[in-house]
Amino acid sequence: MAYDLHPEARALIESRPCAHLVTMRPNGRPHVSFIWIDVTGDGRIQFGTPPWRVKGKNLAHDPNCILSIQDSQKLESGLTRHLLIEGVASIDNDLERGQRFMDQLFHKYTGAPRFGLNEGGHVLVTVEITRVSGVGPWHTGKTTSYGTPI
Repeated sequence: MAYDLHPEARALIESRPCAHLVTMRPNGRPHVSFIWIDVTGDGRIQFGTPPWRVKGKNLAHDPNCILSIQDSQKLESGLTRHLLIEGVASIDNDLERGQRFMDQLFHKYTGAPRFGLNEGGHVLVTVEITRVSGVGPWHTGKTTSYGTPI
């Protein structure tokens, strides 16, 4: 199901930010990965990973995840804007499709034509957004007096 992202949240994602992806290990411990991301036209988040990496294995076990994206813009309160995205991931195991995506993502972030690391191929992960929060215009819920979401 598509998610109607706030225009400024979409603009932040399209600006080539690095994101922190939080997944859960089978033993219940959290795992954090530093990743590059993209957003689809209908509001899904995408990234790639070699299938043998921990984040992919964790998502195959438990598809729930959280992405944390920090903006460089500060608000009048002094807080830096940041975007928190909760969602459910699905994994496309087609390594060719995943590699094409990684080549596009690599070009988006670096300007170079092709992802040069040979990691044995990539799977494409798509995150269906279930909740958006953080500090910024994309948060429409209750906040503390400092502007922090409750």
